Amino acid sequence: MSIIHSGIPNNSRVNSLSISKHISIESLTFQQISTFCHVYEHGGYAGAAEALGMAGPTIWEHVKTLERLYQTKLFDRAGRNIVPTSNGNELYEMLRPLLTGVASTFDRMAERNDRLDTELRIVTGVRMMLEELAAPLRRFQQAYPKAKIRIRNADNVIAQQWILEDQVDLALMIEPPRQARDTKIHYESLYPLEYLVALPSRHRLSRQTKVHLVDLIEEPLIIGSSHSIGRRQIEQAYFRLGISEPLNVVVETDNSAVTLACVRAGLGVGMIAGHPRGHLTTSIKTRSIADEVGHVRVVAAYRKGRLLTDALLTLIDRIRA
Repeated sequence: MSIIHSGIPNNSRVNSLSISKHISIESLTFQQISTFCHVYEHGGYAGAAEALGMAGPTIWEHVKTLERLYQTKLFDRAGRNIVPTSNGNELYEMLRPLLTGVASTFDRMAERNDRLDTELRIVTGVRMMLEELAAPLRRFQQAYPKAKIRIRNADNVIAQQWILEDQVDLALMIEPPRQARDTKIHYESLYPLEYLVALPSRHRLSRQTKVHLVDLIEEPLIIGSSHSIGRRQIEQAYFRLGISEPLNVVVETDNSAVTLACVRAGLGVGMIAGHPRGHLTTSIKTRSIADEVGHVRVVAAYRKGRLLTDALLTLIDRIRA
């Protein structure tokens, strides 16, 4: 008769696994991780070799070494190209933040030793820059008088792309819906905005203290393009309320500052996410439609795994405050 003690581990097997795991960790190098991530991002060995300035066979060997260490296949051949396996996808999601984190330690240490020429590369929206960021940026400059700030304008899609391409350090933008977020980006909540109707000063609806979406059915609307977050939320609100009439869109814009300029020019009624008392609306009447459409939040977005410098942390704190 054989007796199996299921609750007592086999010490020799546990020790063997621990030794094997230790050997794998000791054999894993930062260069191999970097090579694997570049092959993944470039979709092949040739692109990774060019980006890293390394020979193709070396790139190939690094990937094969990782496959041996993890005992799994990371890429499959698809014609003349390679595609990641499901395990390759999962490993990339785990290793890429580590690679980003290690790379950012150089800036952290340089800042600690006062060797870092502080330059912050930011992407944001025009309305946000004009109405909300001026004061926080001024306070940041007082704390870091020698810092250089580069500001670019883009929508959410381009902003996230620039983060992943390391063209910017920080994106300040409307929080994207879950399905539009990138798993390689960290999103940090900053402050709320509400949805507003922007009316020409003498518009008939400006005499009402409250404006509803049903009041806007026949109005010529100035609104974000079909792929924008605000447009989708407004259309969803119409659907929830059972309003079946199509929106009478006369102008589509790619940012709220342009929408307000069009309202000021008398082209129609605008719908934006913003502040009711922003200085861009001084000659325009605004009414909140947050009860029907809801609120959104502005977020600070940066590459997942990145260790932020004190300067970037200070800037985010100034904006949140």
